[in-house]
Amino acid sequence: MQIFPSTLPLLLLLVPPQTPATPPPAEDDPAVLHLRMLAAMDAQIDAQATRAHLDARQLLEQLMPVPYLGVDATPKDGGMHVDHVYVDSGAEAAGLREGDLLLRMDSLVLDSKTSLARAVRAHRSGQQVELALRRDGQELKLAATIGHRPAEDEDEDEQFPDLPLAPMTKTALGFDFESGGSALPAALESLLGGRGRMGDWQVLAEGSRHFVRQADDDRTGSRFPMLIAKDFDAANVVARVRFRYSGGKADRAAGVVLHYQDPGNYLVARANQAEADLRIFRTVNGLRTTLPGAAVPAPTNDTQWHTLEFRCEGPKLSATLDGKVTATSYDTYFRRGRVGLWTKSDSITDFDELSFEPLELPR
Repeated sequence: MQIFPSTLPLLLLLVPPQTPATPPPAEDDPAVLHLRMLAAMDAQIDAQATRAHLDARQLLEQLMPVPYLGVDATPKDGGMHVDHVYVDSGAEAAGLREGDLLLRMDSLVLDSKTSLARAVRAHRSGQQVELALRRDGQELKLAATIGHRPAEDEDEDEQFPDLPLAPMTKTALGFDFESGGSALPAALESLLGGRGRMGDWQVLAEGSRHFVRQADDDRTGSRFPMLIAKDFDAANVVARVRFRYSGGKADRAAGVVLHYQDPGNYLVARANQAEADLRIFRTVNGLRTTLPGAAVPAPTNDTQWHTLEFRCEGPKLSATLDGKVTATSYDTYFRRGRVGLWTKSDSITDFDELSFEPLELPR
């Protein structure tokens, strides 16, 4: 366990004081001290993680540099019109100017952003190329040296717009738990967010109907058993499920996950009997945050079946309980991801008629 030296003075304040004759001042409140400690530790952890990410990227750039010419260009008149030449680039050193019309790199024709990007990346950093271009009506040839792309903080799809994105799921996925007997569908996997025991997901029968239950009653407060679809990845999607509470003393909760990245990073819409509300959370590195406006009263103090819908349409997120109560917010932290079910702590929750449908938004 790592020690955070700058937080040690606060630790000393946590020593239980003698029973005071009057209530202690607010700054001695254990909750206040707890939050201060969390803030101090989280700040140090975040700073260390940021430095680790930057160091890892720098090492990767040294080991595997991406070839780079150093221009922004747009298609025009059968070539690529140079809109901008970047400083300290091979393009600048070669004498390329804004307004030039690039025609070829060696024998490769340059007539689209994709053709230019792929022509550059067909070479290695340090390799010399011949650029054929038109300037002020004259055909010219320039010798240029391919450099390496400088460190960027942009999204990868902005740096490499010509690269195809990983394909998203286009067909709906559904589970009624009727066809596999007591076996959990192979397309779903049990995962755990937070701490505690893994979820115990069981397919059970009630009369002629089957459903899935998270049956482990571990009361760890930050325990989030999940059942995640293995091969479903989407950005815009609507999820629906029927659920009911079958047990739980510390908690009774039922949720649907969208944009799942890993056990500590995802979106979840959940109903909670103990808190009598419906919320949309964003979980980042294991820490949950209720999104702005995404908490509404929604009593479910019974053992009846309810319906939960969680919808993502662009930046808009909406969760609806029984078609009556809706929580809405906007978020783009996670662009896409996997989908699944979610519970909390010792919630023994049943789920049935689970479906995920990709959405096509109007352009």
